[in-house]
Amino acid sequence: MKAAHQHFKIVIIGAGNVATHLAKRLKKKGFYILQIVSRSEVHAEELALELHVPFVIDIKKINKHADIYILCTPDDEIEKISKSLKLSDKLVLHTSGSVAMDVLKKISTNIGVLYPLQSFSKDIKTPFSSVPLLIEANNKSSLQELRAIASTISKQVRIVNSANRLKLHVAATMVNNFTNYIYTLSDDFLVKEKNDLFHLLIPMIKQSAKKLKKQKPALIQTGPAKRGDNTTVAKHLELLKKYPEQRKVYELFTALIEKKYNGRKL
Repeated sequence: MKAAHQHFKIVIIGAGNVATHLAKRLKKKGFYILQIVSRSEVHAEELALELHVPFVIDIKKINKHADIYILCTPDDEIEKISKSLKLSDKLVLHTSGSVAMDVLKKISTNIGVLYPLQSFSKDIKTPFSSVPLLIEANNKSSLQELRAIASTISKQVRIVNSANRLKLHVAATMVNNFTNYIYTLSDDFLVKEKNDLFHLLIPMIKQSAKKLKKQKPALIQTGPAKRGDNTTVAKHLELLKKYPEQRKVYELFTALIEKKYNGRKL
């Protein structure tokens, strides 16, 4: 027997990575997806076909009979939509980590945020039950509904206001996007050096992440910069002479690590 909140009709605005994972998870847990709305006809149709629901590419044709509207759009699109969409007292949510909840106040009297603290790719399965969902709402009843929905699709639900959510988004950008950029630089370097063995680094990456479950990041720092091994640093920089982008990042991180752990001036 379905819980009362699972009878809610939901419209998903957006058809990208977050929209895809969230919509599929909601449907799997028994929620009724009423419609997909997206400017991209290709993406909208792809997601709509997978969910067996209708789609539109013109937001003016949005179905006004849903209970909940979830904006899974790029951050800069949320404010644009808020100026054109009017949904009276319907519960309207966005899924952004860096956009304040109040940007939605022109759309409806009931607003909130459902932010999944995770990086999604359409073609990679993510165990949604372990994805932290950061939620907030502008009134008690909306928060109660939102918490019920969030708790159905994830085991990790936490009420976090817009200011603290933004701080977590900054941290998430550094630990995910910045580190992946470094992975990219490392892979590019190895490929160009005809040493295409980046996959051999994956066990190390996994082990570093595993350590973080038990210790603070500062306590697991290792490497030549931390131990003041200037000989090894010099060898590395010599190898990176032909790669200004990689060398620049290496020099910057080496200097910052040396300063933090050895008290050296930049």
